[in-house]
Amino acid sequence: MPVSEKQKGYARKWDKENMHTISTRVRMEEFKDYKAWCEMRGVTVTSEIKRFVMGELDKYYAELDRLHEEEMKN
Repeated sequence: MPVSEKQKGYARKWDKENMHTISTRVRMEEFKDYKAWCEMRGVTVTSEIKRFVMGELDKYYAELDRLHEEEMKN
């Protein structure tokens, strides 16, 4: 069943309130090389960037937990 225009509107509203786009500029040659690397691995550029960001956030959250535990000991 196709998505109605009303449902699309709700999705756009939710995205606007809850999501943010991260963008950056790189040289065309670097982008082409990165895209080729992703294709070779069978992943998309977007999914690899998201995987990287989420991995870095995991490290950040672990560090926050460590600092909190250290603070609780003192």
